[in-house]
Amino acid sequence: MGVTALLGGAREAASKEVAGNSPAGAGISSPQNLEELETQHMEMMSKYSSFMTGPKLTIGMVVYPGMFLMDLIGPLTVFEALMNREIHLLWKNLDAVNDLKSEGSTYIPIRPTTAFKDCPSNLDVLFVPGGVPGTFAMMEDAEVISFLAEQGKTAKYVTSVCTGSLILGAAGLLNGYRATSYWSMIDVLKEFGAIPARGRVVIDRNRITGGGVTAGIDFGLKIIGALRSPEYAQAVQLYLEYDPAPPYNAGSPLKAPARVREFISSMFGGLNKLAEATAIKIRKQYPNRFKG
Repeated sequence: MGVTALLGGAREAASKEVAGNSPAGAGISSPQNLEELETQHMEMMSKYSSFMTGPKLTIGMVVYPGMFLMDLIGPLTVFEALMNREIHLLWKNLDAVNDLKSEGSTYIPIRPTTAFKDCPSNLDVLFVPGGVPGTFAMMEDAEVISFLAEQGKTAKYVTSVCTGSLILGAAGLLNGYRATSYWSMIDVLKEFGAIPARGRVVIDRNRITGGGVTAGIDFGLKIIGALRSPEYAQAVQLYLEYDPAPPYNAGSPLKAPARVREFISSMFGGLNKLAEATAIKIRKQYPNRFKG
């Protein structure tokens, strides 16, 4: 949320406080002072306009049942800090889709803003999140794959986070490109003609893929750096206070203790096999999609 929007909410709250003779209605919370604060904010925006100048950006973010919410929310939080942008949450229709509902998990609906048929062409960013087993269903979903293949022809950047790259791969959009994915499934990309490359964010021409889950924030900052400027991306990083300092050094298979790595590898063993089997099935069914 931008400062101007925040001020709008604060002004409404301040008006209610004044009406109720709340002590908070005095001083900085008064509507008059908020007007002055907003004026100062706009003056500051003008002074640092070089941070925010640029053409309008159109970003399309696919949502789907079974996606991992952090894969979407991380980049979305970063993109919402952009000025002069239009963000579409895309799905087949406008019915709510959800993170996979299972025993003991939180059920959080996500409502698309734009149906596939109404998606603008020539997107600046076409983005796909990951999340298993939802990813596997999307890899074989003809409507999703057709939409991505068509939009991928004209999008400035074709992108993903986590296993979203497997969906891009299934659509034939990573053939001949270096790409990354969730660490335990990265080799599945070979089935789609992609070149697996381990990394937090991997860039190959106009394909930008992020690693697992939390890499979405790094990915989003890379996108802003490419579409606006590195300086603007740094401003967004500070705005979000993104300065990760994890309490444990186990965030990649190269750093995690052996027993921890073995546990996660065993837990994902069946899913890894399913990912590979699904990819092989798709490659055999649509061989022309993955030719050089």
